[in-house]
Amino acid sequence: MRIHHLNCGLMEPLGGAMFDGVSGGATAKLACHCLLVETDQGLVLVDTGFGLQDVRHPYRRISPFFVMLDNIRFDPRLTAIRQIERLGSQPETCGTSS
Repeated sequence: MRIHHLNCGLMEPLGGAMFDGVSGGATAKLACHCLLVETDQGLVLVDTGFGLQDVRHPYRRISPFFVMLDNIRFDPRLTAIRQIERLGSQPETCGTSS
């Protein structure tokens, strides 16, 4: 079994170290921590972070207030599907659990 830590989203809220304990500037750097587990039966994705549909249409599932407050940086390269592809796997072989 192999476990990959994925950052499937980036948020940069105002407040710096008040949010993440280390940032020296005005904004913090917060990650959407997800796990990708390689098993004998295939891949298991634990949590998904922000997905391609969130990147394409951020306000369909996420409130504008949350997007603004957390200063979400929607980046398709950070989506689980793109990271799974970069690891050389097929996202279709992935089950999800949350």
